[in-house]
Amino acid sequence: MIRFEDVSVTYDGAAEPTVRGVDFEVPEGELVLLVGPSGTGKSTVLNSVCGLVPHFTGGTLRGRVTVAGRDTRTHKPRELADVVGTVGQDPLSHFVTDTVEDELAYGMESLGLAPDVMRRRVEETLDLLGLTDLRDRPISTLSGGQQQRVAIGSVLTPHPKVLVLDEPTSALDPAAAEEVLAVIQRLVHDLGTTVLMAEHRLERVIQYADQVALLPGPGTPPVLGSPAEIMAVSPVYPPVVGLGRLAGWSPLPLTVRDARRRAGDLRQRLNAGPDTAAQGRGAASVSGSAAGRDQPQTARTRQQSTPPELLGAAPTRRRWFTRT
Repeated sequence: MIRFEDVSVTYDGAAEPTVRGVDFEVPEGELVLLVGPSGTGKSTVLNSVCGLVPHFTGGTLRGRVTVAGRDTRTHKPRELADVVGTVGQDPLSHFVTDTVEDELAYGMESLGLAPDVMRRRVEETLDLLGLTDLRDRPISTLSGGQQQRVAIGSVLTPHPKVLVLDEPTSALDPAAAEEVLAVIQRLVHDLGTTVLMAEHRLERVIQYADQVALLPGPGTPPVLGSPAEIMAVSPVYPPVVGLGRLAGWSPLPLTVRDARRRAGDLRQRLNAGPDTAAQGRGAASVSGSAAGRDQPQTARTRQQSTPPELLGAAPTRRRWFTRT
């Protein structure tokens, strides 16, 4: 669905390409997560899919990016709007109308769709994203998670085949992030939407990815693989992956649930210690330090060579159609 063929992007005035040697494919109906340290060109890769690079950002794009067979070098963003929807981390910068219903309709109006088609798609999208009760609400009164759902809905009504998301949960609290991720999951699994997403809060999204594309450094070609494979070599990773790396677990855990399963034997050994130790021999102090509750200043507890801090204790409305 999305194909990068030896893509490099050099912005005007830059001595070196921001991204270089990008060559991978995002299959139809999959969620591919784009990861890497800050400044490695993740947004540049995303913007090349929707045509913002190079048509609005300037610079030179070498190689080729195709989306549903359309070359982004020869198709401007407007000519890609029916196949690519783009949502950033700040939904308020995305909105052009005042209310939920009008925002969902705006993109279709721009494409000149018939009113009956617009009505049907608005109703479908309101239902799909759980926005029916909010249809007449001013967007400014919505929560962060609700606003992000509206932003996603506004690019879904033209029925794009591809959704490009640039850190969609980074500005949201955990509950709002769960709302948005549930929507993304449904789009991929139920509707077969292809999603390319960058997100720095990896602990929230890594378990949902079919594949991960790692940009190791500025101008360095990406590495593509399964989430566990890429997390084993990535310079950025969620805390639970860091625990798995230090514990030497393979495959690496991607969720807390995975880590709990892997830590079962270790937990049993730790729990056995205080029960068999003699009173007055420091058993409580040892177990407290191993669990991370006590932090001695002059000693370091060793438990199977695992540092104690790694063993956790037991975030003017406009009418565009007449409703009948």
